[in-house]
Amino acid sequence: MTEEKHMAPRETTSPVVVSLELYAEHVGDPIPIIYQRFYTAHPDAEAEFAGDHHLEQRMMGGVLQMLIDLTEGSFAPSGCTYWLWDHIGWGVTEQMVCDMFEAVVATIREGLGERWTPDMTSSWRDLISRLQPVLHAGFANA
Repeated sequence: MTEEKHMAPRETTSPVVVSLELYAEHVGDPIPIIYQRFYTAHPDAEAEFAGDHHLEQRMMGGVLQMLIDLTEGSFAPSGCTYWLWDHIGWGVTEQMVCDMFEAVVATIREGLGERWTPDMTSSWRDLISRLQPVLHAGFANA
């Protein structure tokens, strides 16, 4: 993975973090697959990156780190507001953000195959459900 600092092994029992670590170890870099899924749902978004794969890596690396920090409790969902406003400023919609998070989870789940556990399902579901009110409020106030 190009941005390994975002997936460094940690002392944690969080199934979200474990799933990301297992993916990095057994599959590799999830970022190209995440964006492929996202661009399938939102082909117009691909033009915004203008083929800049370094930008994709940097942005998704930040998203993955934010998700890790949220699941480990070192970052509150309300802290995502800065990230949200940056994206709203670029014309990103609430549906696009939801689809991006869905692409992250689907990529990790599919890549892990039999290594994916019910605890991972519930942990990812809990993480995304904690983010949804903040996202919805941010878009409602935009």
